Amino acid sequence: MPIIAAQNVSVRFPVGRRKVLTAVDDVSISVRRGETFGLIGESGSGKSTLGRAIVCLERPSEGRVLHEGANPYEMSRRQMREHRRQYQIVFQDPAAALNPRMTILKSVREPLDAASKGTPEERNAIALEMMARVGLGEAFAGLYPHQLSGGQKQRACIARVLTLRPSLIVCDEAVAALDVSIQADILNLLAELQQEFGLTYLFITHNISVVEHISDTIAVMYLGRIVEIAPAERLAKDYLHPYTQALLSAEPVALPSSMRPDRRIVLEGELPSPMNPPSGCRFRTRCRYADDHCATETPPLRELAPGHFSACHYAETFRTRPGQEEGGE
Repeated sequence: MPIIAAQNVSVRFPVGRRKVLTAVDDVSISVRRGETFGLIGESGSGKSTLGRAIVCLERPSEGRVLHEGANPYEMSRRQMREHRRQYQIVFQDPAAALNPRMTILKSVREPLDAASKGTPEERNAIALEMMARVGLGEAFAGLYPHQLSGGQKQRACIARVLTLRPSLIVCDEAVAALDVSIQADILNLLAELQQEFGLTYLFITHNISVVEHISDTIAVMYLGRIVEIAPAERLAKDYLHPYTQALLSAEPVALPSSMRPDRRIVLEGELPSPMNPPSGCRFRTRCRYADDHCATETPPLRELAPGHFSACHYAETFRTRPGQEEGGE
């Protein structure tokens, strides 16, 4: 049984009196215990909203999210409050996630205080233990967020979610705001913690090189829908969706332009509005291979190889079909 299963989940937000923004549209994914499931897409694709729905910060408008087979919204309020502690989230901006008026020790201890777990002395001990585990010694306990670097603040946020010993952590662009060298340190720390505590990660990012490095499975999201799901080692070589192809082509390669295997594909136009998405295939307005079929029929998410799904009418053949000229580098 997967630790997380999103089944036909849609999340909609009212905009004004008559309009509706569909941030997530009929998405189904499952995450196995102990794996790192990567979720990638452009800003505005709905990946953060899906992550928030998975940890019950956004209630699905349709569909359901199951935690090890249980629907948290069928629980009593008290049961759900206890249950949700197993499903935590680390946000993109660690400065905004920490209370500037609280010391780092108090911020890390805050979930234990909210849960009324143990005595104050026991909570302090657990908080200090988790701070030490993420590389923040006792010298950081009395400091305030403005006295820490970005990487140190994110370590404090990670320590805070660990105090409740969660089963799953959603990392929502958790390294996006950090320098590249600091990103590597945080990614290595997350990998160590996963082994030590048996954690499962849903790792949300727009950086395909990061998600390829740490993930077991990757889902590609575009305008509220999943367009491709594949094992990480397979996706880079055997992608089956034009949007994935464009994302991969944008990844920096440390080679002269003449030696790069593919030219960069520059997508024309902006991401369409989720309040008025294109008919048929959501990606068709920016796709080099789109035709009338793509405009009239929504492509289903089909399994074309073991564990490899694509939502493209021409998934098997698009790389051999004539398309528009690729953009420059």
